[in-house]
Amino acid sequence: MKYDPNIKQSRGIERTQRAFATAMFDSLAEKPFDKITVNALCEKADYPRATFYNYFDDKFDLLNFCWFKLGQDTHLDVNNTQENKLTIKETFAQIYKLFEDYQSLLLSIIENNPIDSPLVNHFVRHFTDVIYASIKNSVDTKVIHTPSELVAQHCSTTIIEILKWIYLGQHKVTLDEAETYLTELLSGPIHLQKNKQ
Repeated sequence: MKYDPNIKQSRGIERTQRAFATAMFDSLAEKPFDKITVNALCEKADYPRATFYNYFDDKFDLLNFCWFKLGQDTHLDVNNTQENKLTIKETFAQIYKLFEDYQSLLLSIIENNPIDSPLVNHFVRHFTDVIYASIKNSVDTKVIHTPSELVAQHCSTTIIEILKWIYLGQHKVTLDEAETYLTELLSGPIHLQKNKQ
């Protein structure tokens, strides 16, 4: 990715990158990702191809930037989790809010890009990684025996599955209800017992 999130960008650069991100989101709401071309994105953003390639390697690089900017809107991104240690519940609430705030955009994208498409898998993978990094950096390894990597993998997968069920499945669930689901799933709703003889 050409974009370096650790470098403060000028307003002009931010405006240009935002224009391309908006063009990508608008395009995804209209057609499948594989039908979107760099030329069409440049036309929508009202910038020449040379400007596009100043900031992005290709449309996949722009897509990474788009997901990064969405994550940044919730103050969750892979690059700042070291400074911002969140509990699993706080991480879940922020991702829930992101999905809620962008639900209409996500649903319009799903209309043109099936749930099992590379685009949707790319989105899910990106946010699973963001959640994983946030949780891994927050796990207190002094109080558990399970490796922090395994805890983070388990929690991030569970969080994403809950949010996919709510938002992609279009189930109306409040944050309180969703947090109850998270608590039950992470604390083990199925208890293994010996069979009674």
